Amino acid sequence: MKSYIVKQKDLNSRMLSRSGGIFAAISDQVLAQGGVIYGAGMDKNFNVVHKRAVNATERDELRGSKYVQSDMHNAYRLACEDLKAGRLVLFTGTPCQVDGIKALCPKGCEEHLVCMDIVCHGVPSPRVWNDYKAYVEQKYHGKIEKIDFRNKERFGWSDHWETVTINGKEHDSQVYMKMFYEHTFLREACYVCPYKNLQRISDISIADAWGVETANPEFDDNRGVSLVLINTQKGEKWFLDSLQGCDFKECALEKYMQEPLKGPFKKPDNTENVWKEYNEVSFGKFVKNHYKEPFLSVVKRSLKRKIKDMIPKEFWNRLRRWR
Repeated sequence: MKSYIVKQKDLNSRMLSRSGGIFAAISDQVLAQGGVIYGAGMDKNFNVVHKRAVNATERDELRGSKYVQSDMHNAYRLACEDLKAGRLVLFTGTPCQVDGIKALCPKGCEEHLVCMDIVCHGVPSPRVWNDYKAYVEQKYHGKIEKIDFRNKERFGWSDHWETVTINGKEHDSQVYMKMFYEHTFLREACYVCPYKNLQRISDISIADAWGVETANPEFDDNRGVSLVLINTQKGEKWFLDSLQGCDFKECALEKYMQEPLKGPFKKPDNTENVWKEYNEVSFGKFVKNHYKEPFLSVVKRSLKRKIKDMIPKEFWNRLRRWR
């Protein structure tokens, strides 16, 4: 297994991704050869679903992290049809989703299938995501128009804030992220996940390159760096063919070892009590009990945002290029 850190040179393109943009770089190569991309996007109700993309516009809907496991709908069936037709298919998803397409891949079509998994932290119950959406719509008196699970534009790559747009106004929060990283709301299967190790199921595995600020500080600009694990010869070929327009460097994997590469997260001891409370009170009450942001933090963040909004965006773009 070889490991690399990668980031797209085009900052505008990289800002559309949550890390370094390696998914876009590899999928560009697949599209250029008439291939099809499968990955996680959103439907009109902001449910996370697996989608099929045959051009860059459709592919861009699949960029960025979604901290919900996607509903596969008819993705497996369509991918198998594409493979039977002799089309190149890049299938991306969590390791368990990738294992599904590998099991279903029509016999004799394996050479047309390229698999890329994300180093998966685990996925929360879909119920929590639906409750969160209903909560923010009620709180801000309108329908969700846009969701950014990690607002890299405003907060940088290393900080995790979700931004929801309602009635044309953006609202920042860390409620969902905190629920996610506490591990209490992960699906039961995630606590015993057999894919959380270095025996990767895919040709390529990708993740945020957490630790780059100490392992390779010269590579870090807080705008996103991808960690890439090359698991097969097929994966290595596609990776190397996709590096035009990228800065990359082979890295020591031990400096980038993340918990999901070592084993599943332990189920928190208080999980049953937390779920008991969750089932007994409203989502809003639960948030107030556990995730209410201190007043001074709200004021400080609001002032920072107002100051930044007063400065022309071109200034920030120049600053990024300089960094």
